[in-house]
Amino acid sequence: YDEARQVLSSPHVSVASQTELVLNCHPHTKMSEPSLDLVRHFLLFTDPPQHTRLRRLVSAAFTPKQISRLEDVTDRLAAQLVSQLDTSDDVDLFATFNAPFPIEVISEMIGIPRERWDWTKRLSDALTVLLNPFPDFEPRAMDHLLREAIMYFDELIDQRQRTPTDDLLSALVAAEADDDRLDRFEVIAVAMFLMFAGHETTSGQLGTALIALAEAPEQRALLRERPELWPNAVEEFLRFDTALQMDPRTATDDFEVGDQTIKAGQNIVVLLGAANRDPRQHDDPDTLRVDRESPRPISFGHGIHHCLGAALARMELRTGLRHLLDRLGDFTIDPDAIVWKEHMILRGPIVLPVRAGSHERY
Repeated sequence: YDEARQVLSSPHVSVASQTELVLNCHPHTKMSEPSLDLVRHFLLFTDPPQHTRLRRLVSAAFTPKQISRLEDVTDRLAAQLVSQLDTSDDVDLFATFNAPFPIEVISEMIGIPRERWDWTKRLSDALTVLLNPFPDFEPRAMDHLLREAIMYFDELIDQRQRTPTDDLLSALVAAEADDDRLDRFEVIAVAMFLMFAGHETTSGQLGTALIALAEAPEQRALLRERPELWPNAVEEFLRFDTALQMDPRTATDDFEVGDQTIKAGQNIVVLLGAANRDPRQHDDPDTLRVDRESPRPISFGHGIHHCLGAALARMELRTGLRHLLDRLGDFTIDPDAIVWKEHMILRGPIVLPVRAGSHERY
């Protein structure tokens, strides 16, 4: 845990170099330069000073006010999806809730109209494949989709410039710091990355949390008895089985980590899932305890690349899981029926059959 925090906050590492490692491999090498340039502008894949500038400008738009305006929306969207669940038999929660819920929230936040939400989901799924270190996609098809996305966001920006609203895209267009502004391509890259990051990790985390609660029904009962534990429980879900399992870096200088010397040019993988279960940090780390004192997960990263949308993700997890527990009662999950995502970095179920139990509250 301590070593992970040290590496993630170190000035001697680069994320952009890791991005180039992926982009210099097939099939990325067959993609067009505009598509590759778009990936290079994703906030998480930039180093200072570019990252410092982008983060400052994006933070001017991604404010607590933006998050707070979504509280009622998030609750309403979760309630709608949960009320539509058919619990007369096993229900695949990934298809019916975990996947659509976060994409609806982030689409609402960015300002993508409802009729485009299915398209947003397809785009996010494609970006998940694109950003896998071991991807399998057809480069021309990926280029076509990214070109379509760039054109669509370009049109939305024109609309927001003519008629600003209270959504995040309008805020990004208007964001200014130290007499600097995001250019059009940067706004598009930021919006697309937030859309991907706000969808894939949250959908995976909803799944791992539900599985953990099915395996520890006494913790589910404790949450029902003590609803004030929800904020702490979300931190424990993030610690216990995080959707983002690793965070790669490249060393730019020699530096010490623990009793090891990392050499300049070496590739580093920070194993977030392992750090979250470090017994030096947590007693009995392999046990889920929603009342655990100070879970302090490192799942959102650390240092300058700490997740910009952490507050939004926590709100979605708290709201979504609370509605699901009310609807599904003492649910059960057959572990053999779960289909897991095949991805180097992201973890979560993509088929999650759940059987509702007693104590339904809907």
